[in-house]
Amino acid sequence: MRVYRNVMLKLVVFTVLAGVFAVGLGGLVGGPSDVDVNDAGVQNALNFAVVQHNRGTNDLYLSQVAQVVKAERQVVAGMKYFITVRLAKSTCKKNSTNEVCSIHTDPEKARPYQCKFTVWSRPWISDIQLVEERC
Repeated sequence: MRVYRNVMLKLVVFTVLAGVFAVGLGGLVGGPSDVDVNDAGVQNALNFAVVQHNRGTNDLYLSQVAQVVKAERQVVAGMKYFITVRLAKSTCKKNSTNEVCSIHTDPEKARPYQCKFTVWSRPWISDIQLVEERC
């Protein structure tokens, strides 16, 4: 009986320590992890999300990224990006082409707001999707 208790105790201690090390060394395995906003995959996902966002609004002016608040990625069947951004209205109308667009300097016209985009990218099959958008 004593051997059984020692084995069980060691098993419990091992399980707890394994969990602590897994979480302490980079987060939950398979879960989202922070990524540099300048990462090429993040930039591609963000540009795609903003274009889709602008297509879906009834606004006269295009929105642009004012600030990237947070960027995370998760390895799935491809890559899933979770990007929180502050957007603001630009000086360009939606139907304009080849213009350099800047964010309105007047806060009343810029009307900044925050969005969280979830983008799923599978570049080997040329597929990218805006899975979720919360603004």
